[in-house]
Amino acid sequence: MNGEVSIMKNEYLQWLEKEFNTSPYWQLLGITMDELEAGRARIKMSVQKQHLNSNGVVHGGATASLLDSVIGVTIRSMKDVKVATISLTTQFLAPVKEGILYAEAKMIHEGRRIQYVESILTQEDGSVVAKALGTFSIKQRIS
Repeated sequence: MNGEVSIMKNEYLQWLEKEFNTSPYWQLLGITMDELEAGRARIKMSVQKQHLNSNGVVHGGATASLLDSVIGVTIRSMKDVKVATISLTTQFLAPVKEGILYAEAKMIHEGRRIQYVESILTQEDGSVVAKALGTFSIKQRIS
């Protein structure tokens, strides 16, 4: 029985990775899954000209999208549900002009209907460029 559960989890994570990687919004921004396992996700985005604002640095909306997206993936990697962002408090710590950005998240508090999750955005060298605290609502089971 334990092996069957493991296979089901693996199949679900494979499906989830495909679900996010084929998301029109992710494709628009060039976001892809870098790592995915139950309870942990890492996504990435290679900074392109279209991500930059008029100051020549990554637009805050693109940064917030990465931080928000990785939280959604992390929650959904643990349970077969839909989620919605209630709030996302973002701290922009350093400007980014180029390179690859990585976003990761960790659960702060897991309730039945509300999840509190923290996410961080780093550059290739590991330096933290932004952080967010998200409050997410569990909407419904998918299957």
